[in-house]
Amino acid sequence: MSQGVPIYFGKKLCGIEVTGEHGVIASFEDGTKASGDFLVGGDGIHSRTREIINPGAPKPTYTGLVSAGGFTNRSGLPPTPDTQHFFFGKQAFFGYHVRSSGEIYWFNNHGRAQEPDRSEVTAIISEDWKARLLEMHRGDLPLIQEIIRSTESGIGGFPIYDIPPQPMWHKGPVVLVGDAVHAIAPSSGQGASLAMEDAAILAKCLRDIVPLEQAFATYERLRRARVERMVEWARSLGGMKTVTNPIQVWFRDLMLPFFLKRSANPTALDWVYAYTVDWDTRVGDEPRQEDKS
Repeated sequence: MSQGVPIYFGKKLCGIEVTGEHGVIASFEDGTKASGDFLVGGDGIHSRTREIINPGAPKPTYTGLVSAGGFTNRSGLPPTPDTQHFFFGKQAFFGYHVRSSGEIYWFNNHGRAQEPDRSEVTAIISEDWKARLLEMHRGDLPLIQEIIRSTESGIGGFPIYDIPPQPMWHKGPVVLVGDAVHAIAPSSGQGASLAMEDAAILAKCLRDIVPLEQAFATYERLRRARVERMVEWARSLGGMKTVTNPIQVWFRDLMLPFFLKRSANPTALDWVYAYTVDWDTRVGDEPRQEDKS
């Protein structure tokens, strides 16, 4: 709003109409419309924009995991603002973070072989979630149950998806960004980061390249390899959370210290965390960071 850009909430896209060479009209379920030179679809993993420009696009893939979580201020744990804590429990994965204010954000990931309907998961009330999660973590560190029990705010959950590589990132004056084109399992913690990278690179391409189609094609070329590699990496991380067979658990726990030691190398994950966008450099003049290992 500070830049004079109005923001509207509660809109559901139902149609897109291309008007000539330089125009597009978006129609919404409430009967309103919006027009512009181009449309950026950042409407998430179940993107309506993606469905409209490519009805045959690969659908989101269930990862075999369901996530649940909440917030609490009542556990009394000391703040650890620079640290995330993760645990492989006997039946589920658990993580928490204590902000400097003392507020705890926590989450649980647990395996479920059959994909649940999203409405089924969202219909579970908070107290039922609490009972289920306490049972899942029975026998794990007492701290985990303490955090869950102390949560008086709502506990919610959702099935975790990612999406296969998308053949179409743009069509005419419409382009996709973020989860709409490369949704990533939250195991990586990189979903929002990738969306912001998309926004910056797309903005540079629009600034430096004419015509529009060429700007969109360049944006896709600069982003595709990196985001598809990231989706695969996140999927491999999530796979460790679905392991329940005792032999597989034993092998995972045996190998985990070696993986962690390798990741502790300051440069091992530079390809994930050291990515930068040089706004002042014109598109085509910067090094291809996406290709670095």
